[in-house]
Amino acid sequence: MNTTLRKAVPGDEHAFVKIKQQLPLTMTDGTTSTGGFLLGTDEETYLEYINNCICLVAETAQEVVGFGIIFPDHVLRGSDIWQRRHSAQWYIDLGTYESQRLGYFEQFAFLRGYKRSAVLLAYNIARHAYLSGCETIFTTTVNKPILNLAAIPFIDAANGIKAGNIDEVYPLIGQINSDIYLVTAADFFSKAKAHPLYPFCAENTLDIQY
Repeated sequence: MNTTLRKAVPGDEHAFVKIKQQLPLTMTDGTTSTGGFLLGTDEETYLEYINNCICLVAETAQEVVGFGIIFPDHVLRGSDIWQRRHSAQWYIDLGTYESQRLGYFEQFAFLRGYKRSAVLLAYNIARHAYLSGCETIFTTTVNKPILNLAAIPFIDAANGIKAGNIDEVYPLIGQINSDIYLVTAADFFSKAKAHPLYPFCAENTLDIQY
């Protein structure tokens, strides 16, 4: 069954929470449960993202099966994430990037069985962010106590680099540790063409207006 992409609209937040609740949760001790690894998000937060961020959904037969959210530069710089940047251990010269126009890949989630659609959405949302003027996109992957490696293949495919590490405390979860990655626009556009699914993505690019 064909999957299509579109810009997220108010009302999709219900589907986002539903998807989140179906995702497996893998702890570092090897145990798993359901409930999702997307931290600190409820319907109100998702609605705020839909209204203020770059947010795409994938749907099949009018059912949302995946979504992606990127903070544009002005949202990132007004976020708690930006305020906490000096708490991180950086492997890069952060000052070099602070003067750039940045993005932050906040969330990316898909139900099982939609790998091609996930690649297509990842390509389209990043492509739009970069074509809109973003020079570098940052993201984080959680290591402890939740192990979330879902984004690593996408980061590797875009020649992303590990840029830092940060310890944080989340309500109801406690202490977490995350790696910080970055992908530059130049690396994205040069490496994306080498991906096996690039012809499929190139034929199905989405003209997004925000």
